[in-house]
Amino acid sequence: MLGCSKPEEQVASETAPGEEAIETRPLPGDVVTVPAGEFTMGTDKDLQSVKLAEPAHTLDLPAYEIDIYEVTNGQFTRFQLESDYKAQGDWRSYSGIGREDYPVANITWEDAKAYCEWAGGRLPTEAEWEKAARGTDGLKYPWGPVFDWTKTNTNEHGIRDTEEVGTLEADKSPYGCYDMFGNVQEWTSDKLAPYPNAKPADPAVYKRGLVVVRGSSYALKGDSMALFSRTGAPPNAQYGYGVRCVKDIAPPATTEEQPAQ
Repeated sequence: MLGCSKPEEQVASETAPGEEAIETRPLPGDVVTVPAGEFTMGTDKDLQSVKLAEPAHTLDLPAYEIDIYEVTNGQFTRFQLESDYKAQGDWRSYSGIGREDYPVANITWEDAKAYCEWAGGRLPTEAEWEKAARGTDGLKYPWGPVFDWTKTNTNEHGIRDTEEVGTLEADKSPYGCYDMFGNVQEWTSDKLAPYPNAKPADPAVYKRGLVVVRGSSYALKGDSMALFSRTGAPPNAQYGYGVRCVKDIAPPATTEEQPAQ
C-alpha cells in the first residue's frame, strides 16, 4: 500500500516451502491506517505545563493514513533532488552519510508542507496527530501512564541527538507509529488556538500566529510533557522540528443498482 510518503524501493523475498515467513520491519514511507471513529483529545489535568491542552473533549475523525516513521533525511534528500523547492531550514546539519534513516530535523513549517505535498499527502491536523499517538484509550505516553526515559529519545535518554527512526520499540503508538513522543517534534497544519470550552488564558499566546508542533524531542525534558501536550512555534522556526505526513482515504465508490432484467 502506498502512502503519503514516497517509500524506499523494496525487494520481495521468497519463502521456501516449509520455512516460516520472516516479519520484515517497516521502511521509511510505509504507512498505517487510523480507522474512523471517536477519540479523546486533550486532558483535564489542572497542571501549568498542560494548560494549553485543556479540557479533554471528544472528536470524531474520518479514517486516514499516516507515516509509520518520521520523514527521514533520505526521503527529504530525494525531495530536494527531484523538486524545485529549496528548503528554508538548515536540515543538512542533521544529515550526512550514515544518517539516511535518521529523522529530518531543522525544517520550517513551509518545508514540512512542501515535502508532504510533493509526497502526495499533507500535514496532519493536530487532532489527527494526537489520535495516531494516543489511540482511543487516551494514553499519556505510548507505553503507558508513567514516564520512562529508557523507552524514548528525550533529553533524559542521554543521546542528546536524533537517532534512527524506529530504534526504540516502546515508543510506538497503538496504531504502530514509531517515535510519536521522542526523537524530533513534529509540525502540524493547525495554528495554535484554544480548545472548545477552555479556561480563560492569556489571549496574547493565541495572537502570535504560532503553529502547533507535537511530541517531545531529544532536546526536551520528556517528564514535563505528554502525548496531549501542545507547543506553538513561529512558522519560520526550525530548530529540531521534523514531520510525518498523512493522506486522506477516499470513501469507497458506490455504483447505482441496475434494475433486474
